[in-house]
Amino acid sequence: MPPPPPSMTYATLSSPLPAPAPYILSITPSPTTPHLLLRHPSSSITIVDNQTLQPVEQLQGGHTGLISGIATDQDAVWSSGKDARVVRWDERSRRAATIIKASVRKPIPVLALAVSERDHLVIGGTELVSSESHILFWDTRNPSVPAYTHSSTHSDDITHLSLLPTTNTFLSTTSSSGGPLPDRLLLSTSTDGLVALSNMKESDEDEAVLATDNWGQSIADAGSYLHKGKMKIWARSDMDAVAIWDVGKGDEDELELQNHIEHASSLFKFKDFKLPQTGPNTTQTAQEERQSKSQTLKSDYLIDVTPSLGVSKSGAPIVSVGTNEGDMIIQHHSSSFPSTYSPSSYFLTNPIPNRGHKDVIRALYHDLSNEAIYTGSEDGVLSGWSLATLGERLVVGDPDLDDDDGRDPTDENMDDDDEDDESEIETEESDDEDEDMEDEGPRYGPILGAGASAVGKGRTGADARKEKRKEKRFDPY
Repeated sequence: MPPPPPSMTYATLSSPLPAPAPYILSITPSPTTPHLLLRHPSSSITIVDNQTLQPVEQLQGGHTGLISGIATDQDAVWSSGKDARVVRWDERSRRAATIIKASVRKPIPVLALAVSERDHLVIGGTELVSSESHILFWDTRNPSVPAYTHSSTHSDDITHLSLLPTTNTFLSTTSSSGGPLPDRLLLSTSTDGLVALSNMKESDEDEAVLATDNWGQSIADAGSYLHKGKMKIWARSDMDAVAIWDVGKGDEDELELQNHIEHASSLFKFKDFKLPQTGPNTTQTAQEERQSKSQTLKSDYLIDVTPSLGVSKSGAPIVSVGTNEGDMIIQHHSSSFPSTYSPSSYFLTNPIPNRGHKDVIRALYHDLSNEAIYTGSEDGVLSGWSLATLGERLVVGDPDLDDDDGRDPTDENMDDDDEDDESEIETEESDDEDEDMEDEGPRYGPILGAGASAVGKGRTGADARKEKRKEKRFDPY
């Protein structure tokens, strides 16, 4: 059975930041509160409530220049800046708790950031200065100077740093020198086109770098995900192409980046999308219906690569593309020969105020456990979208998941009546909800929806089967 046609929806809620509304460049969930941390081309971070999307406070005073990145781990929030500073924030007091000054002979801008609280490490990737770009490793217990520095891994601005989760690939593999591989690896990318995997705890750079591959394109961002139990790396170029590698073992059991596959920017940019005849799966007023979208969208840019939304059978992740008018199209990989991406769902801006974006979307965050997507645009608008209200399941490009009529393929005795619809969106919060949510977990209101509250709480019957299918589909990383 072919997958259902793409669904259409409007934002559950949108909120413009107070004037002058700054660009929203990234959206990061707080590690301790039901808040989102918004990065702008400024020296401050905006904290917003993840349900009302209203600003709560700002983190400011730690940086004197533009903030380039935000990283969280355990209960810590860190930021890096072009002012050559790395800051650890106390989210309760809204003040800088630790300020690290990045310097290699002179102050040097920090463009990328990764943190491992359990290892007492904060890692910064720098801009190219004096023909060198550096990966600086600070021990958080004594951060006055870097504990060690890797200065030859990359030859241009470092654009991404992240720590790969522990997998059996690493734990069961020995390096060419005979010793075991580290249980966590540092992924780094650069505008020099190089993708590198390193041992973050090794001070000797020659020994630290375990695998590299050069894409030949300037890399803007990257990440990792699991597919069928194996680690994969994705990268996005400055020209909106996407590349994927497998993390595997070579002939001598050394770590390698293997099976490089490239998806050209022509799969994502300047493509025409004909909208289905039916309207968005959100209740519309008569005025909204009269002002509904024209029947064709044209993509102008790649927003992000989001494997947490789904991965095709061939291992290609879902991506999101945008229009200059603020619409977003979620796309899945639908064919390998030739490589093709097809629309999974349309997230539409609305002529009515507060129902989406009106400008270029720069940031996307997928709240996997609560089935929500948050997006931020150049006009300073933050939007929340409930995936639970989509008219059809999100197509991910894997026939085992998309062609099963929403059933668990392992459950032969499931009756049609057992399959409940996804929970509808909640428009009001419970009357007895505590007004002070500082120390509580996620709330289930206008964006997350009441159905999300059951996640991880022992669902049974049809709910348990849905949860089982969702785990198969999303393969969290």
